Amino acid sequence: MKEKKTMFRFACSAAAVLAAACFVRENLGVEIQEIPVLVPRLPKGMEGLRIVHLSDLHLPRCARSVPELAGMVRRLRPGMIVLTGDLVDRADNFRPAELADAGRRLAAIAPCYAVAGNHEFRTGLFREWADILGRAGVQVLDDRWVRFSRRGDSLWLGGLTRGEPAASPKGGCRLALSHYPENFPAYAQQGYDLVLCGHAHGGQFRLGSQGLYSPGEGLFPRYTSGLYSLGKTRMVVSRGLRSGWMPPRLGNPPHIPLVILQGKQR
Repeated sequence: MKEKKTMFRFACSAAAVLAAACFVRENLGVEIQEIPVLVPRLPKGMEGLRIVHLSDLHLPRCARSVPELAGMVRRLRPGMIVLTGDLVDRADNFRPAELADAGRRLAAIAPCYAVAGNHEFRTGLFREWADILGRAGVQVLDDRWVRFSRRGDSLWLGGLTRGEPAASPKGGCRLALSHYPENFPAYAQQGYDLVLCGHAHGGQFRLGSQGLYSPGEGLFPRYTSGLYSLGKTRMVVSRGLRSGWMPPRLGNPPHIPLVILQGKQR
């Protein structure tokens, strides 16, 4: 009897340790997901462009410190870095120096572009946020489009500040940044070639590929992680980098998509 009790306690202790290890991994481990994306109108000079997609850092609650995150990004050898909103968390824990440090470190690695998320507006920090990033070398795309050039070719890169499709240049390949994946049908109707989004936090709790809840879609959201297609438009959603102790993440570690553009089917 005593031996059975000892075995039971050992099994319970082992299970608790395993659960704790899984919980730490789910909330502090970072998954880097390489996502090849076929873009039929991709200019030849953009073939193989590596885009590191960072979203929902919620500084200072990011799963990695700014120097650690910059080191991870550098090792991925990006030709472009995009930040798709919610870099800040709350007004009472806003750290301007940390945001500036992140902007400087990332902009030193590759051309870096940003669009705001709902937290930049909810906190009332949008203008300060944009000024800090701009001074750090990050281009903030506030409902505007710019040319991104590489190897003698170019594409249009735009930021949809509130997530609503905006007037865009006619013709050519168009890559849009938005915080809000729930608007994917509208992006497809607009004919964007590729949209990069965040916001959904992977659905917070994931069972396989299904998230439980996202702020834009409610229960059992459709667009929470990875690659989606609708007509000729593609969308990649980052699950974000916020360390999710409150609420915790489950089946849903912090996420960095590495988007690799392809003009032809491999």
